[in-house]
Amino acid sequence: MDSKWLCRTYVLKVASRCNLNCSYCYMYNKGDSSWRSQPKVMSEQTVIRLLERIREHYGVCSPPEPVVLSFHGGEPLLAGHEFFRFFIQKAKEILLPAGIQPSFTIQTNATLIDEEWCKIFYDDYFDMGISLDGKKEINDIHRVYHNGKGSYDDVLKGVSQIKSYRNLEEGMGFLVVVNIDADPVETYEFFKSLGSFDFLLPDYTHDDKDDRIGPDQTAYADWMIQVFNAWLRDPDRPGIRYFASLVESILGGNGGADVMGDRHNDILVVETDGSYEAVDALKICGEGFTKAGTNVATESISEALKTDLASLYQRSHKVLAPQCQHCQIREVCGGGYLPHRYSKHNGFNNPSVYCNDLLKLITHIQNSLLDIISTEVLDQTEVRKITYEEARAHLNQAPDAQAEPSELTQFAHSQT
Repeated sequence: MDSKWLCRTYVLKVASRCNLNCSYCYMYNKGDSSWRSQPKVMSEQTVIRLLERIREHYGVCSPPEPVVLSFHGGEPLLAGHEFFRFFIQKAKEILLPAGIQPSFTIQTNATLIDEEWCKIFYDDYFDMGISLDGKKEINDIHRVYHNGKGSYDDVLKGVSQIKSYRNLEEGMGFLVVVNIDADPVETYEFFKSLGSFDFLLPDYTHDDKDDRIGPDQTAYADWMIQVFNAWLRDPDRPGIRYFASLVESILGGNGGADVMGDRHNDILVVETDGSYEAVDALKICGEGFTKAGTNVATESISEALKTDLASLYQRSHKVLAPQCQHCQIREVCGGGYLPHRYSKHNGFNNPSVYCNDLLKLITHIQNSLLDIISTEVLDQTEVRKITYEEARAHLNQAPDAQAEPSELTQFAHSQT
């Protein structure tokens, strides 16, 4: 198999329930209730079959090939210590002899962290993403328990446990859902005091979005620009993947991730029952939207990647709506995150709901870089300044989205 088509990252929904009830969560509070029919925890039989499918997908590798096994949920720690020990051991037994080198990551709310979890993460070199939105008064707006109690204090206890365990915190970073009601510079300083961090824009479709998103509105860009400016002028700046990826892409590198950029996506989700799915945030598009009828028990990974939604997601930064094809920053933006492009009327044949915000943010970052980089580097990149207003005017000349029916529209009306 051509290595560029290998799926190298697996998002593992090892627990389908969560001890928190975050108001913006795409798993539970955005209109898809399919989690209710999922097993609460992935079975050992499913774990083994999944790992066998990964081995089958890669074949025998020489030299060793990396694969990322990323534990998600729900809250993955609800699967328990013994489940994780079993999974890690089986991953080594099944994958390593085939020349496949697994690395482990986890996205957790950290409220259940104890010393035993720290030992598991330390022994097998886990990278840890901790979900936190800011100071207590910000975090506890959305990130609450099912009884409405805020999670901030318990998250910080978990973070403290991690920091006190040898050098485990070196693999820890924070994932922040942007709240534009918070002060952007205070948010930056708060997370800088904790370590590295990254941002996520709240998940919306064209059918369900914040009133502050839309034509001629750039509230999210204005917030992110203030954070970027603070980050750029900070001589001791922390790692922020969102900005670092944009900078790399603007300068002609292979930056970006599945939320933006110009490269092929290589993520596949596996639910607790062994079902394969395209990226999990697509659940915001409607009830059962991500269900493709494929499972580790009956289909190979290659077969799962050929299903309509998974195939589109893998190529989502290449298969763009007409407006995006016409855009001057399309190689950096990549049309934005696929879930954010959806509408029941047009399917995915739309720009992102954050189109204006992305356009303003990216042009600002590009122009800021051009003010500080050397002439030699500038000549190599062939990047030039362009204002948001110029880019917007150019984009407004694009053909209408409905003028080019394509595979993007096949999902229109599918949930009505």
